[in-house]
Amino acid sequence: MYKIYFFLGSLHSFFLANAQPAVKDEPRHHNVFENEYIRILDVFLPPNDTTQYHIHSTPSVFTTFTKTATASQLIGGQPVKNISEAGYTWYDSLVTPRIHRVWNEDSTWFHVMDIELTSAKPRSNQPLLEESSLQLQFNKPLANIYRLHLKAGDNMQLPASATGYLLVSLGDAVMGYQENNSRQRRIMKSGHYVWINRGLLSSITNVANTPSAFLLLQLK
Repeated sequence: MYKIYFFLGSLHSFFLANAQPAVKDEPRHHNVFENEYIRILDVFLPPNDTTQYHIHSTPSVFTTFTKTATASQLIGGQPVKNISEAGYTWYDSLVTPRIHRVWNEDSTWFHVMDIELTSAKPRSNQPLLEESSLQLQFNKPLANIYRLHLKAGDNMQLPASATGYLLVSLGDAVMGYQENNSRQRRIMKSGHYVWINRGLLSSITNVANTPSAFLLLQLK
């Protein structure tokens, strides 16, 4: 009898898990950019709103941009409350897929970004960057993840990469950006991003009067 109950329970869990959408298909996770290395899912959750249950199964870098009271619940589990921290970044290999939902318990919007590392395996062996303005957060199989701090007027040169870089602003910034001989001035908000193609020499300059912070992914 125990074996029958165990089998039925396992069968129920299997069908329950397979009934949930992949995170890229969950309506509040907006696919704003995708290439052969990454998929950027930008999430804005208004007060008292809840995502559907969804499946995370791809190695991912997560970053929150707001201080918001939230809660999450694994499928079949109990709710867990949390207060997000603006600029907090973490990595999850998601070797074991996670099925959960998230809701906003606050009176302000919740903003989080899920950067999925979609390449099946590393394409190149990228040496670690050693700029003084960079702080290595994670050295993972598919990407090196850094925190970039630029004081007013500071400049950082990025060597050409065989794969590419993703730069994400963690707050308000005014950035001078040069890509080979092309120059731009960009006004950035939290979650604004720049994809830097492989093979390009680039530089980033903080042209604001205040410090700026960014997340930099060096893809492998």
